[in-house]
Amino acid sequence: MKRILLTLIPKLLGYYFNAIALVAPKRAGKLALLTFAKVRKGQLDGQRPLPLLEEAKSERFSIGSHEIQSYHWPGEKEAVLLLHGWESNTHRWRNLISQLKKEKIEIYALDAPAHGYSTGNYHFLPDFVEAAYHLVQKHNIKTLIGHSMGGMAICYLLFKHKENPVQRFITLGAPVDFSLIVAGYNRRVPFNKKVYQALDQEMYRLVNMNIEAFSSRRFAKEIHQKALLMHDRFDPTIPSSQSEKLHKALENSELVVTENFGHSMHQDEVCAKIMVFLNNN
Repeated sequence: MKRILLTLIPKLLGYYFNAIALVAPKRAGKLALLTFAKVRKGQLDGQRPLPLLEEAKSERFSIGSHEIQSYHWPGEKEAVLLLHGWESNTHRWRNLISQLKKEKIEIYALDAPAHGYSTGNYHFLPDFVEAAYHLVQKHNIKTLIGHSMGGMAICYLLFKHKENPVQRFITLGAPVDFSLIVAGYNRRVPFNKKVYQALDQEMYRLVNMNIEAFSSRRFAKEIHQKALLMHDRFDPTIPSSQSEKLHKALENSELVVTENFGHSMHQDEVCAKIMVFLNNN
């Protein structure tokens, strides 16, 4: 029964958006955007202790209507900032954080809006980027590491805030074309062309770019930092062709394609490659 509902409800939402678009397309676009941005998992409630996060120095700061939770593990070597992906949180970095601590690298991380211990119910990439940029500027962070949408956030940050101290970045299983993400949403929630156009207009109001234009390949023209792009050939969530496209667009990047590591890429081999890149750059 639960599986039937999980399939049926998105379809009903699509039909609902289509019906509203007949009389109020702008409202249909807003509803489609809010449904897309609604975060359904990845939050933490504090009931289950997470020693890794509890040992970090915590700081909260405001971005828009959100209270952002950030973390700091002191170290002797130049700091990195970790940006997690959609419906996740800082704890997903536990394996990499362990390796970074062994190397005495200073670590910063944050829970994206509506994720982890940060507040809110909806996640919009510009808010995530502003939260990350706040830490980058405050702590003069030169290295960024992002998983999935966290990788796209890095590219958008470097494009939007060209005055920054960042010298290198790493992405893991990151999408490049936002249109790919919207297409996946549209497959689950089958709305029509009229709703898509209204959603596209809402996207433009949000970031001054249409869905098709919002792409790390476009941002790459303004990105000059050295990059390591890692992606699994059999990633079931984001195809590895996305990182291949970004690799071709960037002027100074290395592409590593793994096999059978999935989308999360927590493996020791991934952490080891990251450490080599950090130590050599």
